[in-house]
Amino acid sequence: ADTAFSASEAAAAQGELVRAGVGISDVLGGALTGTLGLAAAGQLDLAKAAEISAQALNIFDLAGSDTTRVADVLAAGANKSAADVTQLGDALKQGGLVAAQAGLSLEETTGVLALFADNALIGSDAGTSFKTFLQRLVPQSEEAARAMEGLGLKFFDASGGSVGIDEVAGQLQKSLGGRSDEQRSTALTTLFGSDAVRAASIIMDGGAETVKEYTAAVDDQGAAARMAAEQLNNLAGDI
Repeated sequence: ADTAFSASEAAAAQGELVRAGVGISDVLGGALTGTLGLAAAGQLDLAKAAEISAQALNIFDLAGSDTTRVADVLAAGANKSAADVTQLGDALKQGGLVAAQAGLSLEETTGVLALFADNALIGSDAGTSFKTFLQRLVPQSEEAARAMEGLGLKFFDASGGSVGIDEVAGQLQKSLGGRSDEQRSTALTTLFGSDAVRAASIIMDGGAETVKEYTAAVDDQGAAARMAAEQLNNLAGDI
């Protein structure tokens, strides 16, 4: 009753959350509230917002009580980049699982996707390119392995853990930033292939500091509630 949505719409959102594996107690304990905020903030269908929220929870192994966090991150990502919530959701659907397996948090992943969106790489296309980029941090051929070694790139520590996406960006920028356009293009294509070269180029150009800035920008507690209130602060919202 405190939102712009009907009881039937709220029930449909509950159904989407439960079907995605969110527990009943979590739905009643905050997951629905977060989803309502995301839908209002992103101006999208409530069931779609529930689907996006549930997928993010499952991808990053979060509890239903983290739905408000998911809503805040996605709302902030949409507010501070050229992507909307639906496009960020599509990108997460394609690349989120590999990002989570690579050790990236929800905030880091969404931050990189927001960076991509500001460079005209948006939606499922962005997620696919990011997925392939992350997979190719492990050399896929002897040629790629030699190129990586020759450039002094080390994306994993001694125990096999990832050095972090900001460190990856910093290494690429430091190693390739001063080279000619031809040399950079050849190196990036060799390392990441044609599917991920766009993601690699954006991450390299941005470097560590830009990746950190975008990650910090989407880590905005309360963003969904603030955006939802603003979106409904008009005649349509009053009605």
